[in-house]
Amino acid sequence: MTRDNQLMKIHQRYGLFTLGVLNQESYKTLLFLNNIQLKNLKFTPGENLILRVGMTELQVEVATQYINPSMNMLYLSSNVLKDLYYYQGEPLKAIFISKNKFVLGPSLGLTISHYTWKNIDKSHAVKKRALLALEKGILFYCFILNRVNWETNLVKAYCLDPTNNEWVKKRIPLPQVIHDRGSYPGPETVESFNHKGKAHNIQWINTTRTFGKWETFQALSLFRKTSQYLPETALLTSSKLMSFLEKYKHCFIKNNYGRGGRQVVRIEKGEGFYICKTGGSEVKSWEFTDMQKLHSFLHINYGANLVLQQGIFLAKIHHCPFDMRILVQKKPDRRWVVSGLNFRIAKPEAIVTNFSAGARDLFVSPGEELFHAALSWDMLESFSLKTVYAMEKSFGSLGEVGLDVALDRDGKLWLLEANSRPSSIAYREASPEACEQIYGLPLEYASSLVKGNYYN
Repeated sequence: MTRDNQLMKIHQRYGLFTLGVLNQESYKTLLFLNNIQLKNLKFTPGENLILRVGMTELQVEVATQYINPSMNMLYLSSNVLKDLYYYQGEPLKAIFISKNKFVLGPSLGLTISHYTWKNIDKSHAVKKRALLALEKGILFYCFILNRVNWETNLVKAYCLDPTNNEWVKKRIPLPQVIHDRGSYPGPETVESFNHKGKAHNIQWINTTRTFGKWETFQALSLFRKTSQYLPETALLTSSKLMSFLEKYKHCFIKNNYGRGGRQVVRIEKGEGFYICKTGGSEVKSWEFTDMQKLHSFLHINYGANLVLQQGIFLAKIHHCPFDMRILVQKKPDRRWVVSGLNFRIAKPEAIVTNFSAGARDLFVSPGEELFHAALSWDMLESFSLKTVYAMEKSFGSLGEVGLDVALDRDGKLWLLEANSRPSSIAYREASPEACEQIYGLPLEYASSLVKGNYYN
């Protein structure tokens, strides 16, 4: 039997492991196993091996214990357990077993915003992720990315106490995998973090932190299968804006790294003037007779990092324009799957379709009935998978992407933008089964990333 098959058999028969302390006077660093464990794990008393628990690697000697016949309970000498000061009794998944190495409990760090940090008890989505991590034997931590001490490799984090499911605050070594959902969007890459201090061996769910709208357009324009789905996009200049307004009934100005529809402006050309509109539940409007004044207004109010995008006439549901957020996630076997679809139905005159701007959200699980006759799951899955596979060719390995997709009046799909941190708000009405997949797949993918370090 190979060690990998042995690992699968152990998971199926015995599940997860928990660590305890066995007080025994000895200067040695010991891992105590009962006879059943020795037989199944194929370790021998007296042999030395490396025990890895989450972020910490320890040299231990195998010893025999006779006090507990359970396969799931592992005992350590007190001088070993003190080095695992962040461990609270969480169940641990076995990742790798060899003659001289035993790897337990992959560790995952979820970055959260300052607001979520201050209100951690109110974040049901983060709590769901943490509870699922406990079930799967994954050490799960929440922290703010810019508070990491990259020289010491330490960060203050929240973790869930497995005895009462309450949050506790601890200073921990940086986890093996980072799921960056809470840091501020921008051009800084994960490489800029990976080369700080001792953090060179960290893995990321997405190796690109933020997909700029311009960079996404450039990347997907390279491929015939995806270029057909892209609205024309350009960096904002006065001449480009005039060109777009000659070609299209309307166009949109967006911040390259903006989120939530907060920096989106619709521009139309009238008879001798230009109309600027923004907003969802409340629409604001401005008129300009001079292109240079319009251009100055945009830069003063929305910044310099702006892109132009061809306007799409959206299809409607009950006379209301809508678009969709499609969540695409990677499974542990590295295959992509569509995990959910969120219809964002705006008010009739709204400029943006974001929930934060007053739109109505309707969540649909794969296979459930769609709300527009021109849509099918086959077309949406084909569109989504072509897009994420193409994105990986430019942005590197990815594990979770939210695609903002429009259906126009003629039944054509368009990719409006891609999101590296799709909001969890859309899934608050999802079924427990859908939530288990949406929140669980990144955990399982993180586990597979760590496992890959030992099998590749």
